[in-house]
Amino acid sequence: MGSTFLSPPSKRPIQYTTMPDPSFVHGSSNKRSKPPPPLPVPPGHVSFRLLCHASRIGGVIGKSGNIIKQLQQLTGAKIRIEDAPADSPDRVITIIAQNAIVLKLSVSSENGGSGGRASDGTVGEQEELDVSKAQEALVRVFERILEVAAESDGIRVAGGVVSCRLLAEAKQMGSVIGKGGKVVEKIRKDYGVKIRVLIDKLPVCAGPTEEMVEIEGDVLAVKKALVVVSRCLQDCQPVDKTRMRAVNLLRQFLKNLHLEYM
Repeated sequence: MGSTFLSPPSKRPIQYTTMPDPSFVHGSSNKRSKPPPPLPVPPGHVSFRLLCHASRIGGVIGKSGNIIKQLQQLTGAKIRIEDAPADSPDRVITIIAQNAIVLKLSVSSENGGSGGRASDGTVGEQEELDVSKAQEALVRVFERILEVAAESDGIRVAGGVVSCRLLAEAKQMGSVIGKGGKVVEKIRKDYGVKIRVLIDKLPVCAGPTEEMVEIEGDVLAVKKALVVVSRCLQDCQPVDKTRMRAVNLLRQFLKNLHLEYM
C-alpha cells in the first residue's frame, strides 16, 4: 500500500501553472516566518485533517480559490490548506463543521459526487448515508481530489483502487481500531477495503501527537468506509485545550468574585 495518495506517475509529472499558490487562499503569503494558528473548533463542531498529494492541491483550490470556496458554500464548512515543509509530498486539508447527524449524503462509485454522474454521462452505483455537515464536507473534498486525479491522469477513477488518508490524535485512533481491533476488522469485512492505522513513518506534515489511518479499495467502498471512520473520530474528539483554559479562567474568576463579596 503506497504511502502517498494517488501519486502521479514519475514519467508524467503534473504541473499546475495556472493554479494559485495554496498559501494565498486566505490572503497570506508563503514567505511568512511561521504558520497561522490552528483554526478554533466551536462547540458542536468537529475537525478533520485530510491528506492530499501536493500535486493535487492546485486542483482542489481552483483558480483564484473558486473551487474551495464552492465547497465551503455547499457544505457550510471551514476548509483550509495547511502549510507544510517545502520537501513534503503531501498537504493537510483541515475541515471544520457541525458534528450533528442531520443529512442524507448520496455517494457514488464515480469519482465525482454530483448525482453519481461521471463527466462522460455514466451513472455509477449510489448509496445514501447518514452524516454530519463535517462528514459531508470531508467526503466532498475527497471526491474533488479524485476528480483532480482523473482530470490530470486522463482516466476515470471508477472501478480502480483509490486511497484516502486521515490524520488524527493518537487518543482518537483507538476508537477506529476498537477493543482487540474489532472495529477496524468490521470495517474491512463490511466494505472490502484495506485499512490500517500507522503510528510511525508518518508524513512530515503530521503533528507530533498524530497518527494516520489509511483506507484503500474501490471508490464507493472507500467513501463508505471513510464515513464510518470519520464517525468514530467525530465521536471521540480531543478536548479543545484553548477552550478548556478559557473555562478554567472563567471558573477561577467567578470563584474569586464570590470570595470578594463574602
